[in-house]
Amino acid sequence: NIGAGAFAFCSALRSVTLPSTVTELGWRAFVKCSSLIELQLNEGLQVIGGNAFEGCMSLRSVTLPSTVTKLVGGVFHFCSSLIKVYLNEGLQNIGAGAFAFCSALRSVTIPSTVTELGVMAFSDCNKLSEVIFLGGQRLLNQEFFACGFRREEQGLLNQEALNEMFFAVDGEFAFDGCTELRTIKISISWAVSERMARLPRECMLSVEERIHCLSRFVLLQDGEVLVCFPVWVCVPGDDDSDDETEGERYEVLDTNFETARSLYQVLQLIAFHELKESSILIELALWKSIIEKGGDRACRVAIPGPAKILIMEYCGFAGVLRPAF
Repeated sequence: NIGAGAFAFCSALRSVTLPSTVTELGWRAFVKCSSLIELQLNEGLQVIGGNAFEGCMSLRSVTLPSTVTKLVGGVFHFCSSLIKVYLNEGLQNIGAGAFAFCSALRSVTIPSTVTELGVMAFSDCNKLSEVIFLGGQRLLNQEFFACGFRREEQGLLNQEALNEMFFAVDGEFAFDGCTELRTIKISISWAVSERMARLPRECMLSVEERIHCLSRFVLLQDGEVLVCFPVWVCVPGDDDSDDETEGERYEVLDTNFETARSLYQVLQLIAFHELKESSILIELALWKSIIEKGGDRACRVAIPGPAKILIMEYCGFAGVLRPAF
């Protein structure tokens, strides 16, 4: 272990590499090492104490090992040159003010294992313009994927889970003061990318082309599909604000259900291609059956409408797309 304040205020220290035998960093272990540029944290590290690297103003990049499951409050507070943060799967909790005032940070990806963001965890990161959440299954309404977009009030966001993740009990937003943050991006690869990967290439390209045309969708180079939700700021004195004395109020919303409608279009298109491929396979099977039975004519037999509905129900997407016969 490295104890509390062990290297505090070592203003000439430029590089730190922790061996895998170090499992714990104490409180304020490297606080205000203002010249620290390079930091390597190896697998095996489990606990990073509060404010451990606070005020390390020259630190530019941090990669957390997967063995770290919790970031205590203020751990990278005021690391004003921090540009890149790599958070690995396994991290569960990001503490209060953990990355507050990291004014150079532009993008952060939150692993799917994270279940809690502390009070103002990323507050006043005034260049932060991209936040990606990989844990879409928790933040999105699963009934939407089970039943399709049939009623507007159903919506796509799991508002309760989203509020628990983004807002403290007193309403403080985890990204308060991030003036460049316009949208929150949430992964839906588990619902879209995995199904796209099973389609023939020409069908997959058709879906990708459709995604590129939708303003609330992002398709990354690695195949990750993200949906975007606007971040709304209600300023005291605006028409929407009831109390001119209160501070800014933040909301993450699917305005006019635009994201939900766009996702429904994508799911419809995927279901169409899945149905087409399933129908072709069944028709070929029927054709083969006729030939093997010595039928007079070898011909493809079209599947009747009711049978197609049964195929769709069996494949699990009857609620998303109903064919017109």
